[in-house]
Amino acid sequence: MGSSLGIAQGYAHAGLETPVIATIGDSTFFHGGIPGLINAIQHRVPLTLVVMDNGWTAMTGMQVNPGTDEARQPEGRRVDLESVVRGLGPDRLSVVDPYDLGATTAAIRASLEAKAGVGVVIARRECAIQAARRNVRHGTTTVDPDKCILCKRCIQATACPALSLGERSIEIDPTLCNGCGLCVSFCPTSALAWKEAE
Repeated sequence: MGSSLGIAQGYAHAGLETPVIATIGDSTFFHGGIPGLINAIQHRVPLTLVVMDNGWTAMTGMQVNPGTDEARQPEGRRVDLESVVRGLGPDRLSVVDPYDLGATTAAIRASLEAKAGVGVVIARRECAIQAARRNVRHGTTTVDPDKCILCKRCIQATACPALSLGERSIEIDPTLCNGCGLCVSFCPTSALAWKEAE
């Protein structure tokens, strides 16, 4: 509940030589993370913060939070998380789509490699559960059983509940898959294929 930033600063002050990274959800950032980020920026603590901005308070039941889209909170106003973070003045700020694995990896790596000051990466994508409730599908992922070698890399890397081990190949449960296509990035044989939704 917001302690990740404090713990990360403790690691940095204790002399941990590995790049220090903290993660926090958008709702927790709004209600408990801002003071920690201010402190890190003020004291130039070398760390990277990844804010998982999914637009909802997913941990406790999908309540709206200050960053929830105005259409989902008709009597409220959306507070732009990026503007809040930018206003605090971190040394580095990137906004990425976590479904774009390459861009997300590059942004986190660049921040970690900078080694000085505070970097913030905002990973912005609506919660998959909420998107599914509105029947939003980002694409379709399929498996070619003749190419699958059952290495399980897709399952191990994503922990996706839609993926399971079949007798001949990985299987995808279409009722659980939201079509993000991330699993495709980890398949060494191109057994998984992704097609964007039309």
